[in-house]
Amino acid sequence: MRTHIGVSGRARQLRLPLAVGLAAALVAACGTEQEGASAGGEGGGGGGDCANAEEAQASYEEAWTETAEQLGLEDLQPTAEEVCEVDTAEWAAEPKQGDTYRIAFAAQGPTNSWGLTNEEAFRSHAEELGVEVLYASANGDATAQVDNIQQLASQDPDALVVVPMGEGITGQVQAAANQGIPVVLCAGRLGSDSGAVSTVTRQYELLGTAYAEWLVQQLGGEGQVAVLSGLAGVPTAEFQKAAALEVFAEHPGIEVVTEQYTEWSPTVAKQVAANLVTQYPDLDGIWSDSGYGDLGVVQAYQEAGKPVPPLTGDAINAFLKAVQGTDVRFGLSSFPPEQSVECLDTAMSVLAGEPVLDKVYINSPSFTHEQIDQYVRPECSDNLFVPSSLPDEQLRGLGLC
Repeated sequence: MRTHIGVSGRARQLRLPLAVGLAAALVAACGTEQEGASAGGEGGGGGGDCANAEEAQASYEEAWTETAEQLGLEDLQPTAEEVCEVDTAEWAAEPKQGDTYRIAFAAQGPTNSWGLTNEEAFRSHAEELGVEVLYASANGDATAQVDNIQQLASQDPDALVVVPMGEGITGQVQAAANQGIPVVLCAGRLGSDSGAVSTVTRQYELLGTAYAEWLVQQLGGEGQVAVLSGLAGVPTAEFQKAAALEVFAEHPGIEVVTEQYTEWSPTVAKQVAANLVTQYPDLDGIWSDSGYGDLGVVQAYQEAGKPVPPLTGDAINAFLKAVQGTDVRFGLSSFPPEQSVECLDTAMSVLAGEPVLDKVYINSPSFTHEQIDQYVRPECSDNLFVPSSLPDEQLRGLGLC
């Protein structure tokens, strides 16, 4: 189910120092319990029929098999899930104004490199398609996004793409859908009652489960583990954490000694890890959902003169550059910001009346310390999420290479 995302076109000159956190980059919304098959955009949004798509279901399961192979896992069982095809005939429409579709984009905002890349990919692809973008930045704030969605909906766009900042926006998404605006959720998810036609995102349960299984395998099924998540209450963090805790609970030899939050920030993670060094001197492994957090962990352990325990997280260039040439063991995956391209394509398919999946799961490579030389980009910015599918020319234009 690998999605190849290519983006070209105008690139703005953007410069960003190493992000202090990923606090809003990977957010989604619908509470803190795993939703399983009820997650995101089910029911076809505007009431269309939702039929099981066997090919999509097979691709969903294939992603788990592929991840297991990439991380060298002996057994990785998919979480129960149903992927459906939505009949979008009711949303098919010509542009409401003139000859150009107007797509509203309720974005995270350029709060870090993930947000910058996510939005640049969206804008560039919109330019390729000849689509006008109505843009609003939440600046990582769910409260601000409530107003953003209301303002965008008041402009009566042809479709609305939302990077969910929190479950508090559900009412506004429902209102937009009831207004006749098809909604696509991007890089995050809401509950099945949101009214969204489709949800395009990475599989949180896959990431959380795979990281935990990799760590258990590294430890031979025994040892003390710390669980470090991003932001408390943010579903991107909570879904992954819940999946990991389920795995650890299945292994009596694994003791989770602490659960803490790092705010997806290397600074906060470094403080947390410095305490781990003293409070849990025999810690055997660290489950983390963040490459930024991992960077802080490595810094804390190295400054303490202690070996870094095996750890997990997403793939940020800063972490790879920090550990290249060391004996740090890790299992990583990525949450590609360029998935916004697929979000826009899904919205355009809806407007064309073409069937879409209610859940479009973006696949992305997973890898370990053994493949670091294949993924690290020494010539590029610490802020680059790897691997990146953006052309090098555009990465240079963004200040990422």
